[in-house]
Amino acid sequence: MATGSLVDELRAARWFGGKSRVIRSATVVDRASLAADATLYLVNVEYERGAPEAYILVERLAEPDVGRALLQRFGGARVPSERGGTLTFAPTHLLATVDRARTEPIRQLQGEQSNTSLVYGDALILKLFRRVQFGPNPEVEIGWFLTEHTRFHGMPAVVGSLEYEAPSGEVASIALLQAFQPNRGDAWRTTLARLELVHEGGDPTPSVDALARLGATTGALHVALAQSGGGRDFDAEPIDEGDLAAWRAAINAELDHVEQAVALERDAVRAHVDGIDALHGALKTRHHGDFHLGQVLETPEGEFVIIDFEGEPAKPLSLRREKRSPLRDVAGMLRSFDYARHAALRSADPNDVERQQRAERWYRAAREHYLAAYLDVVRRGAPELLPDDVEPALHALELEKAAYEVLYELNNRPDWLPIPLAALK
Repeated sequence: MATGSLVDELRAARWFGGKSRVIRSATVVDRASLAADATLYLVNVEYERGAPEAYILVERLAEPDVGRALLQRFGGARVPSERGGTLTFAPTHLLATVDRARTEPIRQLQGEQSNTSLVYGDALILKLFRRVQFGPNPEVEIGWFLTEHTRFHGMPAVVGSLEYEAPSGEVASIALLQAFQPNRGDAWRTTLARLELVHEGGDPTPSVDALARLGATTGALHVALAQSGGGRDFDAEPIDEGDLAAWRAAINAELDHVEQAVALERDAVRAHVDGIDALHGALKTRHHGDFHLGQVLETPEGEFVIIDFEGEPAKPLSLRREKRSPLRDVAGMLRSFDYARHAALRSADPNDVERQQRAERWYRAAREHYLAAYLDVVRRGAPELLPDDVEPALHALELEKAAYEVLYELNNRPDWLPIPLAALK
């Protein structure tokens, strides 16, 4: 492929993350036969400024014959690349249980931003990671751990994964094969639909009960991630003074960035940062890392399935794989509840006081029932995981998340800025 055509293809792709940057060059650094005469290209992209990035291009990926041949290779194939690398297709124990009659028809999902997915009937979904990052991918390793070492069923089970080993020996995850999960949509969408009825004066019970079920699923996830069996990368560890100092500094740094951008009542906000110290003696584990209503699917039966364990995509893999208190996930979800109540009010009359009051009551009830269900599951399944009183640490972690949201909204959606700002008062 010529550099010009590579650049054009990259810029035309929805998943390409460098659209706003000036590209100096795009070069194929390796290639391999992915399946059925479809070639996978590893492309190195150099920019005028900043670090280079690597991406994957694949010929004919949307063609069913390619999808069928690709699925066959998950039986354990190893394919050499042109430059001396290797593609390794690794199955979990579940591959042998897949009903192949249910893997047709094969279709490519449309509209995805950072990845590309093939759906196999109503049985499987294959996610291709377009941007290549060398090192363990949190979504792949957490999915494998939960599938092979726990009984947690609140995520799409992993059926296999594909890795690329470069000639240098570095390894990157290329794709993840999972069970396909029928759903009504993500929990952001279903929560807003229920919340609209609440704002109009309807019974809040169905919405609050649904989020309580989500709390129980979150608790089951954190109990599972606290189990042993995954080695040093997964085993839970006590939280010590060094952890607390680092996390306190991270929260203060996030608030410093906010103070540089907007007015902030410094003392009132900073008083809550030390609440992180309440985590001393509890446990740190692997966690979701980017947990909100959009990262959860609601099934037709009204249960919840957690997806996308990659963590915050903008952060390096080393930070996304860090062990933290699972309350960091909880804080992210509670902030998502706050966003939901405000999002549902955006089109309403700002003078409709009753509607605003109903939204406030819903938020408090949703928060209370989610936390109660979550803590009930954790206290029974892994009582040593959390401190006796979670509120001080939770408040500190919600501050950190709200500060991150302020900076995000400033750069992307200034009209949403009042939502996270209100949480910093």
